[in-house]
Amino acid sequence: MPLVYQKEGDAFQLGLWKIEEDIPFFESAINYRSNAANQERAKQQLAARMALQTVHENFPFNQVEILEGGKPVLRNNELKFSLSHCNGFSAAIISDKNEVGIDIEPIHERVLKIEKKFLNDHELNLLASAGAQHRVVYSTLFWSLKETMYKWWGKGSVDFSREIQIVEFNRDDEGTAAMKFAKISNMVFRLNYIRYENIWMTLLCK
Repeated sequence: MPLVYQKEGDAFQLGLWKIEEDIPFFESAINYRSNAANQERAKQQLAARMALQTVHENFPFNQVEILEGGKPVLRNNELKFSLSHCNGFSAAIISDKNEVGIDIEPIHERVLKIEKKFLNDHELNLLASAGAQHRVVYSTLFWSLKETMYKWWGKGSVDFSREIQIVEFNRDDEGTAAMKFAKISNMVFRLNYIRYENIWMTLLCK
């Protein structure tokens, strides 16, 4: 189906795609093929590129290279982009001015099993003050925000708990979070987020 959510800012364009098609649909529409052995993962990868092409027509997939940290870039570096996908959705963001990062995460209670690995004491206190009924929702949001920061950085080797800190956030379905990143001192980052159905989408363009 077409994009279910689309936004254009001063320096970026993004799109969220709800995956309801099969692999042949995507392969007939874009100049990209997935090497993933798992068919579901291949479909998600294709859908993420479909979202990217939808927000930027004729995107040059043949010029994409992968940095050592895993970040995809274009050889000429004229456009910055980031992709994300999960079961049922894919997302893409692109900018001709700033580095970007995007992540989408399904809201699921499995996040509670790992939250102490990626959250620090301050963030655990933020969750506690939000109330037990919102624990899964906001813990998933925090994970997604940190994933976006990590993807924006793109150089690997980041301790999610110690080096990425969520300072404050709005307890709404759409808002901004203030964050600090130890690898770039004396700067507060503002990441945007939106909840669509049962997923969080988080993004950074800076």
